[in-house]
Amino acid sequence: MALPSSVLYSIGSIGPELTSAFDVSRSALGALPTTVFGTAALLSLWSGGVIVRFGARAALLALFAFAVTVFALMGVVAGHLGLAAAMALCGVCQAMSNPATNLAITENVEPAMRAAVVGRKQAAVQLSALVVGLAAPLLTHLAGWRAVFLAGAPFAAFALVVTMRSVPARPRADQRVSWRPSRPNPYLGLLMLFLAAQGSGVSAVATFVPLYGREQLGLGAGVATLSIAVLGVAGVASRLLWSRRCASLELLSPLLGMLAVGAAASGLLVWSSAWLGPVALWAGAAGVGATAVGANAVVMVLVVRDRRTGPLGPASALLSLGFFAGFVLAPMPFGAIVDGVGYGPAWLAVATAFMLAAGLTLLLVRRERPGDPLPRTDTDAERRCAPTGARSTPPGIGRWRGTSRGAGAPPGVSASCRRTPLRRECSGPAAMPRPG
Repeated sequence: MALPSSVLYSIGSIGPELTSAFDVSRSALGALPTTVFGTAALLSLWSGGVIVRFGARAALLALFAFAVTVFALMGVVAGHLGLAAAMALCGVCQAMSNPATNLAITENVEPAMRAAVVGRKQAAVQLSALVVGLAAPLLTHLAGWRAVFLAGAPFAAFALVVTMRSVPARPRADQRVSWRPSRPNPYLGLLMLFLAAQGSGVSAVATFVPLYGREQLGLGAGVATLSIAVLGVAGVASRLLWSRRCASLELLSPLLGMLAVGAAASGLLVWSSAWLGPVALWAGAAGVGATAVGANAVVMVLVVRDRRTGPLGPASALLSLGFFAGFVLAPMPFGAIVDGVGYGPAWLAVATAFMLAAGLTLLLVRRERPGDPLPRTDTDAERRCAPTGARSTPPGIGRWRGTSRGAGAPPGVSASCRRTPLRRECSGPAAMPRPG
């Protein structure tokens, strides 16, 4: 999760060096993350099904092998267009990261532990922000801006070796790869729109806050780049905290709404730093990390535990598409607004995007079913153990207990199922795997 995302924070950390080296505008700088996440968004239409077909281990090995090549290319290519082309290849890794890691979790982690593990792996994205924010100024000073990209290659090689040794192989799924693009149902579509609005704001903050600190507030290169580290620290803490909090909540939509409103307030803090100074800038960056970044982990917990979003692999990829769409839409228009009318209106646009996400949660609250804190398993036994009417549980009923006849059991034999806050317990023949 950390390696593909580190490219975004690298662009933000060395943005002034890139605009100077290639003599390009701020909107051209914004085109670089747009290239990465545009490619990732397009490939996310198919990546989920492909990854389910070949398994988590094969997907992770392919991701890390490709990442080694991509980081090396980004460090040696010449010109702005060459760097953009290399970053398009990085979008392949970005499209694979969420569905591959979510599938690895469902294959190797006990259901009761999955929400916490999802939070930790989502926190790795912000861990990369922390590492890049602290290391980029030093690497740039010692070896130039290209060293910031080249540093990712040995990490990818190390991850490749660890995956080969520690992630077990599983039998391939007995299905053909469908090349028809995945399509979301209405519930998943709302979650995608929410993440698109959140991603728009996060990408603008991550790409332009260091440049804003140097151009408008007169901060030094190292001090301005610390804002990325602040964003990373807050993001790591929020993804761990909110994902754990999810385990005790029946409804996650109100939490998503609260986080979106907090992100909008943080965007206004960044805007106010023109008068209040660097402290407001860092507070705003930390606020975005604590709210908008944490909301992404909450959505991932929701898709792992809620079957109504569809099969896990394609659903994870489509959620990634929504988040990536925000990264595609925001940086270039943000840079164009800055070039045209200045940073003030641009930061207000960021706050507006976060408020749009908050409005979408009002629709999610009406559709989310209360009381389903069951971690996602997608196992055959659970599918057959679930009662036929489980999807139409009346609002307000958070737990159920009942019996199901005919769900794979011999005639006259019942299988009982009981849902607890963290798992579904099944007994009887319906809970037994079918022969073969």
